[in-house]
Amino acid sequence: MKHPALALLLLLSACSREGMAGDNDSALYQTNAVALTPGVKPVRIGEGGPAFRACASNGQVVNLSPTGERYLALRAAPFAEANEVAQLDEGARLFLCTRSLDQRWQGVVVPPADAPDSDCGVIASRATPREYDGPCRSGWVLSAFVRPAG
Repeated sequence: MKHPALALLLLLSACSREGMAGDNDSALYQTNAVALTPGVKPVRIGEGGPAFRACASNGQVVNLSPTGERYLALRAAPFAEANEVAQLDEGARLFLCTRSLDQRWQGVVVPPADAPDSDCGVIASRATPREYDGPCRSGWVLSAFVRPAG
């Protein structure tokens, strides 16, 4: 090595961050301390193809009282940490449109309480799958609280 003094100085400067580390590290940890949220995952309709309804079947909310729940949360994404977008009562009607990969969550479309017979635009078939964009509410519910209707 031609410049051993230069190599020694570089080595010492790399190791001597004692005075600076505290301030920078605490700022780094504070910015990363923000709680992460899963965001929004829109419900997809038409996954069965053009020969089937946009949402494959109907269902209803069941089994709330045995576990102590007063309502079933309709969430923006298939995660318990996702934002709650509505509260569904026992017996609420649903259109069952899709499932999460682990099968624990169902993507549903919910007719309004004042028009429970509304088809919400999901009875007709779709040529290609797409994200549901209304007119009814949509979101994700835990599959354990949903019973398919006949």
